[in-house]
Amino acid sequence: MFKNKKIALPIPLRRWYHNLDDVSRLREILSDEVFQRAVATLKENASPTVSTLSSDAQANNNKTVWLAGYCDFVKDLEKLTNAPAQNNQQNNIEEWT
Repeated sequence: MFKNKKIALPIPLRRWYHNLDDVSRLREILSDEVFQRAVATLKENASPTVSTLSSDAQANNNKTVWLAGYCDFVKDLEKLTNAPAQNNQQNNIEEWT
């Protein structure tokens, strides 16, 4: 399915926000109903339930961490759709001029 797919190289986070088309496209993808349903399905299946909890604390911790990974991934993607506020003090230092 993804055999011939070109792999995108990672770029520094600060450069991500320079391409507003990518930011807008990602926002569209994240707001897509199918994507949101897929995320909700994965989260639901990863969530620990009374029947999936065991007496093994390590197994329970692993399930919780797995769920947190899904949640963090989606939150991090959402962060990429909003450029961080610029700190004008750092960008406009004119100490030596």
